[in-house]
Amino acid sequence: MGSRMKWEEIKNSYPDEWVAVVNYATDEKGNIEGEVVAHSMDKDVFYREAGELLPIYKTIAMRYTGECIKNPEIPLLWQITHTA
Repeated sequence: MGSRMKWEEIKNSYPDEWVAVVNYATDEKGNIEGEVVAHSMDKDVFYREAGELLPIYKTIAMRYTGECIKNPEIPLLWQITHTA
């Protein structure tokens, strides 16, 4: 952690994980580039870790590297709220 990465690198390094990115920039498509300072497959663990980092970094982008819509037959909001 700590080196600057593009979104594709982040997704490949942390597949199906929640990531906290600092010192970031986004392009016109919304892709993010920056330094990953926390990551976890467990959303609750991730939010706890990211919350502890807020006083240090002030601004943190939080993203999920997996697919949000895994099954188009199931409503998106349900899928998001039940992602591990």
